[in-house]
Amino acid sequence: MTLRKIISLSIALSFLVLLITGVLSYLQVYSRTVATLHTVFGGLFALGVLFHFTNNFRPLKTYSKSKLLYPITVVLAILFLAAFYQFKPFKSMMDYGANLKASSGKEVNLSECLVVEMGNEKEVELSIDLLRSEHYWHPQMAIWTEDSEGNYLETVFVTKATAKGLFFGGRSKENFKTFDENKDAVGEYRRVNALPVWSHKRGVVYTDGMYVPTNNNPLPDAITGATLIDNFKLLSSVKRSDAFVLKIEINVAFDDNEYYSEYDFPDDGVYHNGTGQLGQPSIIFETPINMDDDKSYYLMELVGHGHHSGQTGEIYTDLSTLTTAKHIVERIVVGVKTTEDQDKIVSVLK
Repeated sequence: MTLRKIISLSIALSFLVLLITGVLSYLQVYSRTVATLHTVFGGLFALGVLFHFTNNFRPLKTYSKSKLLYPITVVLAILFLAAFYQFKPFKSMMDYGANLKASSGKEVNLSECLVVEMGNEKEVELSIDLLRSEHYWHPQMAIWTEDSEGNYLETVFVTKATAKGLFFGGRSKENFKTFDENKDAVGEYRRVNALPVWSHKRGVVYTDGMYVPTNNNPLPDAITGATLIDNFKLLSSVKRSDAFVLKIEINVAFDDNEYYSEYDFPDDGVYHNGTGQLGQPSIIFETPINMDDDKSYYLMELVGHGHHSGQTGEIYTDLSTLTTAKHIVERIVVGVKTTEDQDKIVSVLK
């Protein structure tokens, strides 16, 4: 009886912690502490439920013979599938929570993520907070701005392997995370499909007709950086503009699925040339920023994907062929402030 009491109280208390941390995770910006509590007590709750099943196996076996089992199973299955595939109202519910986080005026705790500083010498300061999802691993990434008409303005950040043409042949699912840093790697390759929307938008054509930087003509260090392997906060700045659009293109290697595999696009030599690009295309996030709307934070939206082998810079809005690629990022929140805002803060403090 004592064991039953311990198990029952443990389940009840664990459920209470899960309830509180679940609500906090939904309403507030990501917190490592909250996530840790939710994970630990989720494990305790699961362990308690397992003991509960063991202690109540006979009555549960009897319940399983009830006619109610079938409709309950069907309802739970429908809820599971609707949540998994983000059908309404679940998608609307999660979008509402994400918007609350974006408009809360709070930034990610710098102790809980990577912090990348790219310079703040320009008029508009940006803080880009990315919370990774389950399929975020060693992505290539580009961040840039466009004007309201879609014209390229400037690049904020590009991962080093793309910016400096550091890809090599011989990459595989097993070694690609470290292969590009191997000094003994032989044979330079340019991943034209990694970030095609950004590279075409720049409009810089190299001597071989490609839009991707080469290792003998790389992009400057001021806008390049190492692959961001975890949640991060990128601090940078851009030139003053009354209204502009911030875009981010992300690509994870070797994430092939039933639509993007070794059996697809048989006549596309670029897609199958063995440089590690086989998989789903890049994904693009964007948010329009208006310096006159008094907003300090903006939530970026997934708006489409790039060409599967990087042959064009078009953004394809149909996301139905993407699977794990839609779960690379949980959310991206952009903070915006000007040098004038900083001057106001300083004057108030004085």
